[in-house]
Formats: sequence, C-alpha cells, structure tokens
Amino acid sequence: MNFTFPDNAERFREEVRAFLAARPPGDYKVDAMDGGYGSGAVSHEFMRALGERGWIGLSWPTEFGGGGRPMIETLVLAEELALASAPMGPLTGSDQWGWSLISDANEQLRQDLLPKIAAGEYTSWQGFSEPDAGSDLLALTTRAARDGDEYVINGRKIWSSEAGSYTHGQVLARTHEIGDGGSRTRGLSMFVVPNDAPGLTLRPIVSLTGEVYHYEAFLDDVRVPLWRIMGPEGEGFRELLRGLDRDRFWGRFHKPPAMLRNLRLLEDYARTTRRGGRSIIEEPGLARRLAELRAETEATRLLFYRFGWQLDNDIPTPYESALYKTLADELGQRVANFAVEVLESDMMIGRDRGDLSTEMRQLYLTSVGQTIAGGTSEVLRTTVATRGLGLAKS
Repeated sequence: MNFTFPDNAERFREEVRAFLAARPPGDYKVDAMDGGYGSGAVSHEFMRALGERGWIGLSWPTEFGGGGRPMIETLVLAEELALASAPMGPLTGSDQWGWSLISDANEQLRQDLLPKIAAGEYTSWQGFSEPDAGSDLLALTTRAARDGDEYVINGRKIWSSEAGSYTHGQVLARTHEIGDGGSRTRGLSMFVVPNDAPGLTLRPIVSLTGEVYHYEAFLDDVRVPLWRIMGPEGEGFRELLRGLDRDRFWGRFHKPPAMLRNLRLLEDYARTTRRGGRSIIEEPGLARRLAELRAETEATRLLFYRFGWQLDNDIPTPYESALYKTLADELGQRVANFAVEVLESDMMIGRDRGDLSTEMRQLYLTSVGQTIAGGTSEVLRTTVATRGLGLAKS
C-alpha cells in the first residue's frame, strides 16, 4: 500500500496552510462552543470564508455546485483545519448533508439548499434521538401527517448538537403506523425543517463546561411543504442509516489530527516545565504513555483515511464507521486523562496554567459523553461483532 499523498493533495495542503497563515483561526468571531470532537468551535464567519473559497462541497459534483475535486482533498482540508484548531464546527456535517441531498432529495429541495450550504450560510442539526428513543431510535414517537400540500409534524427530540446555532433540522418522524407483525423500519420519513418554522422550539441543555452544545427540540404542529421530505415517503430508515454512518465518519475524522495537536502541546509543556526538581517529561512512565498515545493517534488517523478511500471507491462499509468512531472517542478520553496527568489537578479546579490548561479542561469535560453520542461504544461493539466478525446476536 502506498501511504504517500498524491501531488494534488499536497499542493492543496499548502494552499490551506497559506489561507490559515494569512488570517489565523483565532481572528474569527465564535458563535458556539467547541464540542471536543476535533472540529473546533462554531464560527459562521469562518464558514462563509470557506464558502467563498469553494471549500464547502469541495468534492460534490460540479453540476450540483460543488468543486468536483477528489475526496482526498476534502480529507486534507478537514485534517489541516483540525491541526490548526480552526472554528470549522459545521464543515464536515455540511459536506455530508449536501451529499445526502444530492443522492436522495427532490430537485426543489436541492435548489433551495445546496447553494446556501456551499456558501456557508445554511447548516443542519440532527433530530433523531428522543427522550425514550436513544440507542433504540426505532422507538421514536414523533409523527408527521399529510394535510393537503403540507406535512404536520408533532414530537420531541433531544441531544441535537448545535441546533440553536444552525439553520435547519433533519427530523426523523413516523409517517405510517406499524401494523401487526410489521417491521419498525418501515414508515419512517426524514424532513428538512428550518429553525424559524412556527411551532419549533429549541431549549438549550447546559453541558458540564457550563456552555451549551446540545438542545431539546419541541415540534408542535410544525408545518412543512411536501417537497421538504428527503426521499420517498416511508423510506426514511435508509436515510437514517446513511446519516448515522456518515456522521460517525465525518464527525470523527478530524479527531485524530486534533488529538495529535493536543499531544504536541502537552509534550512541549512537559519538556519545558519542571516539577519536583526535574522536567515533567522525566517522570516515571510519562514519556512511555505519551509515545503510546502518539502511536494510537497515528494508527487511528490511517484507519480513517482508509475509510475515506472506501467511500470514494463505493466499497461497502458495513461496520467500519462503528469501529472507527469507537476507537476515536475512546482515544479522545485517554488523551484527556493524560492531560490531567501532565497538568495535575490545577487544571480541573480553576487554577489555570494559561490557555493550555483552559483548552485541556474543555477537552476533558467534553470527552465524557462522546462514547455515548452518535451511538454508545457498547452498541457499536455489537455492530462490529455481528457485521464485522459475523458473530451471532446474543
């Protein structure tokens, strides 16, 4: 296997680095918190800057307003922005949303959304989970009923990331009831609901950091026109699976480079800071722990590039997103725990050691829930066992 990048990808990498050097990421206004997944904070100003350069939808087909560039360049872009801790929060989600529209949406929905997504003006949140339908999403109770030329949606969603900062929700609802002995996967439909739709209320959920990342969504007689459905009515389960698969990949692809950046910062701190009469890096076992985490990070990075190659070549990925998402989130927690070891308890009780302490405390607190969000590690390990290893369901 050739582990080198093609010349076009390396040239594009230098272009991205020049863009970041010309105007550092810290210069942009931040609109919402960094969730700790590696994609940085949310800056709508930064998203528009990416849109102006044609870097949102970089690999979409040109006939849909994309750049028609190889997927490897989209991966390089996400990696370089993560290494720079750029506030690109919605970027990879916007890219996958666009691909969903290209593959499944009607022409009116594409024309309404794709140009604005590519410009960095439209962003989307996922309305999948419900208070009693988290890991078991098929237990959802949100309903959508046809009324003339509209659907009327009623229900409740929870744990919708950045819903209050984005512009549209992808809302999963049941349009057909399950008959006796019928499959729960039938009769689901996916809708695109704008945040300003009458009857949609978003309630913030305060995180461990004291900031807001997740929201609860209440849909009370929310009306959307018929053309705001994704795909044929009743076939939303397919769209749900695609959405989760893409989310687990795109939502975690930038975690290895982000963790690499964090490890470099911690290594530099450990080499230049003394504690107990010696530099921290000389403490027993610390250098070995650092080396182990660096090796895990590099291995996880390569696995994500392999997944990207599979997607680009239409190779089935029945279990990979579950496996790599689990690896990435558990790696993030180990890096966060290592930060506590390096910076000691001052990091957690508010006696800052400067910006590094603040950043690592944020990483530690946000990492706690990441093996739950987007599919728990326990459920995803079952997916790997059954779909990847061919083991029987228990």
